[in-house]
This record gives sequence, structure tokens and C-alpha cells, in this order.
Amino acid sequence: MFRLFGTIADIFTLMKDPEVKLTKKLMFIFPVAYFLFPYDLIWDFFPVIGQIDDIAVFIIMWPFLKDILEKYNSDDKDVKKKSKEDSEAYDLKKDDYEVE
Repeated sequence: MFRLFGTIADIFTLMKDPEVKLTKKLMFIFPVAYFLFPYDLIWDFFPVIGQIDDIAVFIIMWPFLKDILEKYNSDDKDVKKKSKEDSEAYDLKKDDYEVE
């Protein structure tokens, strides 16, 4: 139970972090939006089959979302935007070389 609350807290922390890429945040929003949006691949009008596709989206997306959370908690730069130091490392306009 505490693990579930910890995971939810991690998701909220990730969503609030301004350094996290928008695409990573959208991956967490997509399953919830799919569940709440009235138009599905299989309509919810059909008693059991209509809810199975909603659950399937969560089951399929969870390994990807869990991987993103683990990388975020380990401060992996792949999840976050490039830092200023990274952008300077590839600055082609910077004149920092010598010609002999």
C-alpha cells in the first residue's frame, strides 16, 4: 500500500518538475486521458469488452512508465532536458580551437 502511494508521489513530482521533457509527461497523461475520454477503440457500450481496452492501455504502458520513473529517480539525464553544460559542449559557433 505504501509502495503505491510512493509511486503516485513520484509521478506527481515528475509532473511538477520543469526540467522533465514534455514528451515524458505526456506518456503519463495519455493512459488517464484515454480512460476518461468517451471515444475508445472499442466502445464502452459493450459490457465487458469495452472496458478491457481501457485496462489494456494501462497494462501495455506501465513498463514504459515504470522505466521513466526509475530513470527519473536515479537522476538520469535522458529523462530531463539537456543542461546548459551539454549545449555548450556542442556549440559550433564557439571559437575554442587553435589552428597550427
